Amino acid sequence: MSAKNIWNRIDLLQEGLALSAFCRQVGLNYQAMKKSSQRQIAPDTNSLVKIARHFRTDFDWLVTGEKNTNPLNVLMGRKIKQFRKMRGWSLPVLAKKIAMNPKVLELYEKGQAPLSFDLLADLSKNLETSPHEFLVREDYFPVQVPELKVFQATRTKNAPKLRDEDYVSIPLTESSIAAGQPIIQGDKIEDYVLLHIRAAGKRRNLVASRVDGDSMEPMLHSGDIVVIDRDDKRVLKNRIYAIFHEEGLTAKYVERKKELLILRPINPNSDVQIIDLNELPDPIVGRIIGAWKEL
Repeated sequence: MSAKNIWNRIDLLQEGLALSAFCRQVGLNYQAMKKSSQRQIAPDTNSLVKIARHFRTDFDWLVTGEKNTNPLNVLMGRKIKQFRKMRGWSLPVLAKKIAMNPKVLELYEKGQAPLSFDLLADLSKNLETSPHEFLVREDYFPVQVPELKVFQATRTKNAPKLRDEDYVSIPLTESSIAAGQPIIQGDKIEDYVLLHIRAAGKRRNLVASRVDGDSMEPMLHSGDIVVIDRDDKRVLKNRIYAIFHEEGLTAKYVERKKELLILRPINPNSDVQIIDLNELPDPIVGRIIGAWKEL
């Protein structure tokens, strides 16, 4: 961590503002900041936290200068730019609307820093779009059909009969269904969901389950219904999978490193989980092809 580089990034945020005025604006101790600047030592952690919060910038970037260009950040940055241009706004115009330094907004648009929930909500409000739209692209999930229907059923034979050109019937199972279980037992089926064939495509081995937990918020919320393709277990980047872990289903981004399966959440308050494939050789139930709220 170079103090000089930290001050270079602080200077960028100052935008030519005098240090005294900058400190008043952010709520910093001017004398302490002046002393740190003159000696070219890093400001104390509390001051750095205040600066990061005031300018709504990534703390890690402010301290280290490192840019976190993971796939999710890149996707959300591309979405910000896309929605901004759709409204005919320049980057400085949007930055002004959300009270942000244009250089910081540019950092987010380039996908080099993670968005906080409050910033995502602010962007959604100003760009008049749902937070969900920042998180989904066409190759994550197929066409989302709003009328996902739930058919009440107690036995497998009660599955509804539908024309092939309309919907496919998918069993909605208990979340405790085993990952490697090839046959879905009748007593594990709670209901049926009717999924339009545009979303199902040519997939045939589909099963549905309800999300339990908040590890994938704001993309998936507890109670949402996810449809899982049990034939698709290839571990690919930027895909969400249903994993059988700790006696239940969990939805996560997945990464494999040798004999370890790394489960990555979206919610920064949730922990990364690791599965030893020597102990649990077949934990992937399948890829999640869509997510809906039950109507």
